[in-house]
Amino acid sequence: MLTCLYCVYKQTSRFGGARWNCPLTAETHWGNHGWTAFKKCCFFFLFPDTRLVSMVTHLSSLCVCQALQVDVGQLNITLLQSFRAGVAAALAISPRRVHINRLNEQTNGIELYVSSEQIGASEPVSSEEVIRSLNINTLHHSLEPFGITQVSSEKNVLHGQHEGDVWNREGFYVVVIFLTIFIIIVTCLMVGLAHIHTLPLNSPAVPSRDATKPPTHTGCSSEPQGPSGPPGPLAPEIRPCFSSSLSPFKMKPAAGLQERRGSNVSLVLDMSALGSVEPLSCSVTTPRERAAQEYLQSASRVLTRQQLQDVALNTQALQVEFAEIPMNFVDPKDLDIPSHGTKNRYKTILPNPHSRVVLRIRNTNDPLSCYINANYIRGYLREDKAFIATQGPMINTVNDFWQMAWQDNCPVIVMITKLKEKNEKCVLYWPEKRGIYGKVEVLVNGVRECEHYTVRSLTLKQSGQSRKVCHYWYTSWPDHKTPDSVGPLLQLMTDVEEARHALDACGPIVVHCSAGIGRTGCFIATTIGCRQLRLEGVVDILSIVCQLRADRGGMIQTGEQYEFVHHALSLYESQLSAETSR
Repeated sequence: MLTCLYCVYKQTSRFGGARWNCPLTAETHWGNHGWTAFKKCCFFFLFPDTRLVSMVTHLSSLCVCQALQVDVGQLNITLLQSFRAGVAAALAISPRRVHINRLNEQTNGIELYVSSEQIGASEPVSSEEVIRSLNINTLHHSLEPFGITQVSSEKNVLHGQHEGDVWNREGFYVVVIFLTIFIIIVTCLMVGLAHIHTLPLNSPAVPSRDATKPPTHTGCSSEPQGPSGPPGPLAPEIRPCFSSSLSPFKMKPAAGLQERRGSNVSLVLDMSALGSVEPLSCSVTTPRERAAQEYLQSASRVLTRQQLQDVALNTQALQVEFAEIPMNFVDPKDLDIPSHGTKNRYKTILPNPHSRVVLRIRNTNDPLSCYINANYIRGYLREDKAFIATQGPMINTVNDFWQMAWQDNCPVIVMITKLKEKNEKCVLYWPEKRGIYGKVEVLVNGVRECEHYTVRSLTLKQSGQSRKVCHYWYTSWPDHKTPDSVGPLLQLMTDVEEARHALDACGPIVVHCSAGIGRTGCFIATTIGCRQLRLEGVVDILSIVCQLRADRGGMIQTGEQYEFVHHALSLYESQLSAETSR
C-alpha cells in the first residue's frame, strides 16, 4: 500500500479513501488514486507491494538527490515548502512541478523529481535534463539556509531494498508451470492406481461380458420363482452358478469401481420377475415415520348424525384436525423402479409401494411395462381393493390405463377433471367409436348427457373376451377449489353405486382426477362415509381419511376439501333423515 510521506513524517493520518489537500503540493488528492496521481505527486513510501516495485524502480532513474548540511530529520513542512520553492526558482518553473520523492536520512539528502509541463505526459523529466537546466547560483542563493553540498542523479531510490524481489512475471510463470506439471503427475498416478484395482485378482485375463452374463427374465409374473439350489463348496475363484429355473435374483457382471466396491460380482434384485408380489422394503423407519403410521392406523372420531351436523359448521376445528393428519407421501428413493419418472404426471405424487397396482404384462423391451401410478384403496370396513386411485392418463400411459382396467375387471371408471384447466390435466384416453390401446380394444356403445357429468357405455375386449364398463366424466368441479354445491357429487356417487351393482362385477372402481389424490380422495371418502351412515347411523370421517392416506399419500389435499367431505356427508345424512321420517 502507499503512505503519504507527510503523514508518516508527522504521524497524523493515512492516505485512505478521504479527500484532502496536500500541504506540500497544494494539490487535492484522493485515496486509491493509483499510478496517475503517483506520477504527479511522489510523496509516498512503498511498503511491500510487488505490483508497484517496477513503477518506483522506473521512477528512480528520474529522481535528483540533493545532499544537505542540515539534518533532514529536523525539517518541517514549512522548510520543505521553502526547499521546493527554491528548487523551482533554480529551474525557472512552477513549484507545482517539483515533487519531493523522499528524505534520505542515510545520505542526509532530499530526493525529488520534476513532472513534465505537457498536459497528459506520462513520464517525469529525466534527472540528467533537470541537472542541465538547474541554475546553480540561483539554487545556492535560494537554498542557502539548507547548505547544499551535492546535486546528483539518484540511480537507486530503493537502495537495494527490493532489488532481490523475485515475484516478477517470470517467477509467476515458473510457479504456474510447476503446479501444472504436478497436477498432471498426480492425476496420472490416480488413474493408474484405479486401473490396477479394477483388474481381477486371480485371473490373468478379463472374461467377456457375454461369456458371464446369465439368462434373465424381465417380464412380470404374478408369482415369484424360487431361487436355485444351495451353492457348492468354495473355490479359489468366485464364479456364479446358474440354474435352469427362473429366479428373481441375477448375478451382475463386474462393471466399474464405484459399482463393485471391491467385489468381483454384485447381487441385484430383479423386481420385474416378482410380478404383483409386494416389493421388499429395506428402508429404515424413523421415529417420525413410525409415529405417522401409528396415527393413520389408530386415529378416530366417530360422529353421530347430530354431531356431524354441528362439526360441519365448525370450520376452524376441521382445519385444525386436518392439519394433524400425516400426508404420507412417498420418498422417490423408496420406490425402487428405475426411470419411473417418465410415467408420473407430477414428480412428487408417487404410488405408495405396499398398495401399488402392478401390471401383469410381459415385455422384455420395456422395463417400465409393469409400472403405473395407481394404488388399491380399501373401502368400507377395510374391504380390500374396493377402489383404484390413479392419476389422469398421459399420452404414454393410456395403454397402461386400459390394461389395468382389464386385468382388475373394473366395472366403473370415474373421471373428475376436465382435459385442460389452465394446464393439461388429462389426455383424451377413450375413442369416439372404437380404438385399440395396446392389447385392449375399446368400443363406445352409447353416450348419455347429464347436467353435471357424461356417461359412456363401453365394451372392453381382449383375447376373445369382452366386458361391460361404465365411464362417468364429471365436469362440474372448478379448478383449484371445491364446488359450491355438494348435490351433484352425491348424485354421481349414487349413480356409480347403482351401475356397479347392475354390472355385477367384483373388481374395484377406478377413480382419477389429475394427480389422483385431491378430488379422487373426496369422491372415495364420501362414498365410504355415505355407506357407513346408511348402515351404522354414524360416520368416522377422520378414520376414513387416514385409511385413504395409508393406501395412497396425500389423499384429500386441502383443508377446504376436508370441509367439503363433511358438508357432503351432512347433506346425505339430512336426506337419510327425510327418507326415514316418511
